[in-house]
Amino acid sequence: MCANSDTDDRKWIIFDGPVDAVWIENMNTVLDDNKKLCLSSGAIIKLKPTMTIMFEVEDLSQASPATVSRCGMVLLEAHELGHNVLVTSFMRDLESFMDEKIVAKIEPLMQYIADVSVDFVYRKCKFPVPTGPNFVVDNMIKVFDTFVRGWKPVEADEPSKIPENCEDICMNALVFAFIWGIGG
Repeated sequence: MCANSDTDDRKWIIFDGPVDAVWIENMNTVLDDNKKLCLSSGAIIKLKPTMTIMFEVEDLSQASPATVSRCGMVLLEAHELGHNVLVTSFMRDLESFMDEKIVAKIEPLMQYIADVSVDFVYRKCKFPVPTGPNFVVDNMIKVFDTFVRGWKPVEADEPSKIPENCEDICMNALVFAFIWGIGG
């Protein structure tokens, strides 16, 4: 579909999944100067200059150094990235449909709660299953999201679904999300 588009807009194709030798071998024609994707069906798709391929992989254990350098892969460990980016990203999504003043009040509270609670649970609590800080913060965000997800309009011309007491609901939801998302 992107290869058939005539617009000058940049198009991104994102591949995710494990990198292995067979898979990357099949990608050779795309990665070289020809920029042709050869499918197993025999079809050949020529990529346009406005198209960029991005690989988002969890594991590089099977990738050779040549593959990594050829693709320009960058590995970001979860602990290097930190959990604050999860909260910031979620807040940018909330700003798309919620009043910026309310989001401006919630974001520093959520950042603070995430920082303090993650520090506390990893120093003072025991986990039956080893879990990273990003996972527990993501749990908190998902629990909070269950309270506000229904407020987001499905269509652009749809009227607002945000209740008048949304700030109170958000503050209470934040406490509930902290207790069950991180403490649970």
